[in-house]
This record gives sequence, C-alpha cells and structure tokens, in this order.
Amino acid sequence: MAKIQNNSMAMVATVALVGVFASIIGLFDPSTCVDVQTTGWTSCESIANERQIGSWILLGLSVLGFTVSLVRRKKRK
Repeated sequence: MAKIQNNSMAMVATVALVGVFASIIGLFDPSTCVDVQTTGWTSCESIANERQIGSWILLGLSVLGFTVSLVRRKKRK
C-alpha cells in the first residue's frame, strides 16, 4: 500500500498557479478605464502595473514550489 505524504511546497505552488490563472481571466485593461480620475483614487495604469507584478510573483512562486518539490522527490529515491 502506498504511503501518503504531505507535499506542502507542491500545494503552495498549485495555489499560486491558480492565482496566475485567475489574474489572466480577470485581465484588467487600463485603456477601457474611465478617463476622468477622482482625486484620491488609484489610476488605472497603476492598478494594471500592480496586477502584472503580482502575477509575475505568483508565477515565480509556483515555479519555485514545483522545483523544490521535484528536487525533494528525486533526493528521496
């Protein structure tokens, strides 16, 4: 019978990858934003830039998590 083990890095990587897909689905296009910005609100370009940075961070976290998971699996064998 196979032994079930907790692979927390793979779980973190999977959740981060789902976050990347959610970011792609919820694409924020600053060109469709209202031209007149109210004082005190974040600009559309700033929101788009922050979402893009967040997506890259999540993608990096998922790659790192899957890499660590695979390296640990190879070391055990």
